[in-house]
Amino acid sequence: MGKDSVPYDGTIRLVGHRVREVQPGVVQVEAQITCEGRTFNGAASGPVDPPERLRVPALATLRALDACLQIFYLGVSEPALVLDSVVEVSVGDFPVAVVMITASEKANTTPLVAACPLVGMSDLAIILATLQATTRTVSHWLTWGDRSPGTEEQDRPQ
Repeated sequence: MGKDSVPYDGTIRLVGHRVREVQPGVVQVEAQITCEGRTFNGAASGPVDPPERLRVPALATLRALDACLQIFYLGVSEPALVLDSVVEVSVGDFPVAVVMITASEKANTTPLVAACPLVGMSDLAIILATLQATTRTVSHWLTWGDRSPGTEEQDRPQ
């Protein structure tokens, strides 16, 4: 592979999700994403009651992203996405989910944050906020692995 070629040229998309109560007081969320024509699943379980309940869809999404990284990441370092917090806040009269994640690759850590209105199904809003927070970083990891981008990439505005 040449110096200027990149192994990854795709996007990460949400395919679907499923929420079910697996036993009284315990909910399971499954998130399904697609990347480069392949589908990746992540699942997480937790209590039905807030605030811990808010973490379940975010964890399921991060597990699907991790499965994608296990297949497509080209490098010796192991990048990681760690869920720091999921909170519900009010913006005006609207509830909003805010997701905070720490992304780490090699010795670099970056805080990632995104928010999504909690309209209708809160699980979907939290999954979307998690993807919004992480997609740019994960796409960068998949494009470059643990190689440094060329000077053209470094000079390009973010």
